Amino acid sequence: MDRLNPLRTGSALALTAAVISLVCTAAVFLFPDGMVDFVNAWVHGLDLSVLKSNKEWTVGGLAFGLFGVSLTAFLSGMLFAVCYNLTGKCFACRRDV
Repeated sequence: MDRLNPLRTGSALALTAAVISLVCTAAVFLFPDGMVDFVNAWVHGLDLSVLKSNKEWTVGGLAFGLFGVSLTAFLSGMLFAVCYNLTGKCFACRRDV
């Protein structure tokens, strides 16, 4: 079983999350009502329009959110790789028995 490098896996997930976050931010900025409708479809028609923010957009707010998403994804990717490698060891041992 191939092992995963935790730093590489965490970095890949962080980059993926950052790109998704930037695309989502652009979509919300360009199509705020359309994005609310789009996300409403994900939650089986619940009305999330009450959560729509009237707050002004700032570069600092965008940077802070992007940092938080990327950091969380990086740590999640590292944890995933460690768990993947640990379970790989456990299952490899079971095959030898």
